[in-house]
Amino acid sequence: MASIFKNMAKDVTTISDKPSRLRDGTPAREIELRMLFNGAPRNVMSLAAQKGDVMAYMSVESPNGRIGEDLKAILYSIEFQPDKDKPVKVPPDVEAFVETHMSDRLSHDLAKVMANYSDRYLNSGTRKGEMERWLRPVIDSWMSAKAVWTDFVPAGDKAYVAGFVVSSFGTFQVIETCIIKENGEWKLYGNQREVVP
Repeated sequence: MASIFKNMAKDVTTISDKPSRLRDGTPAREIELRMLFNGAPRNVMSLAAQKGDVMAYMSVESPNGRIGEDLKAILYSIEFQPDKDKPVKVPPDVEAFVETHMSDRLSHDLAKVMANYSDRYLNSGTRKGEMERWLRPVIDSWMSAKAVWTDFVPAGDKAYVAGFVVSSFGTFQVIETCIIKENGEWKLYGNQREVVP
């Protein structure tokens, strides 16, 4: 995991990497990293767990150099609830955008993939250029990808979304919670949240 962050942060150090368990006993893996992100200190703790063919992955971040029990509690609140979120239909133009984005990922063409991101993309402090640096070393490893939407809320030129991607890496949650229509085309917009040190 540290190698992924090394492409977009500096001085990445693994603080801990250990097996763990969710509250229901599901085996999990907990990893904490310390790094400099855009020149500011940041700690990131991630928790991954798998049950059957469903993989759950969550991360929390702290700009003050430590992950407290409050943030850890968020990670360990993960629960597997099969069939709770049912797929929803999205408008045809959104479906076409998603299919293009998935196809572009499988083409391993980074320029095509990045064309699906708004120039104003911002997701928990990560901008478009940083996302490109993160994707560059892993783009060739995508062998399959299909998006499934579990929520779609239109809001003018934007839409708020939730869902997951079934891929060669497993099944994981969509991290971008908003898309935006720019010049008639949908783009990934992120959650528009800045991480302030």
